[in-house]
Parts: sequence; structure tokens; C-alpha cells
Amino acid sequence: MNNNLSRLNSCTWFSEQTKTLASQLLLSLQIQQGVQLATLLGVDPILYNDEAVYVWVQRQLDDGLIVDDHALSTLETAFIELVTAHTDRAA
Repeated sequence: MNNNLSRLNSCTWFSEQTKTLASQLLLSLQIQQGVQLATLLGVDPILYNDEAVYVWVQRQLDDGLIVDDHALSTLETAFIELVTAHTDRAA
């Protein structure tokens, strides 16, 4: 993971739930380092993939995502739908 992630993790506006869910999402979907996800996720394009995921997950929580036993699955589905929609448009 990016060395800047420690800076993001220490940022006060990332909730503990965000940190946990974003880390789990990065692992479960095996998201690789790079810069291509930021624009796709609608976050600042200067962010690396792992950073973009943290910001995106925080936004999902801010928008009302309920943190329960299904939160990770909900995030995975939303993420995959974004990637699929982008892939379909690019084809």
C-alpha cells in the first residue's frame, strides 16, 4: 500500500468504521496500487487507488450506509457496479 495511507489513516475525518471497511474492501477485492480508480470513484484524481477507496468509503458512510454485517458486501457490490458501468461505457 501507498506510504501516504498512514497520513490518510491518521486524518481525523476518517471514522474508525471507514478505516476498517476500506481496509477490508481493499483486501477482499484485491485492489492494486495505481491511480486509475480515483476518477472512477468520483474523488480527487490526485489520489492513489487505496487513498481513493478510503475517501469513497467515507462518503458512502456519510451518505447513510448502515454499518452492519452486510456493509462490506454492500460496498463490494457498489464498487463492482461502478467498475462494470465504466467498463461498459468504455467498450
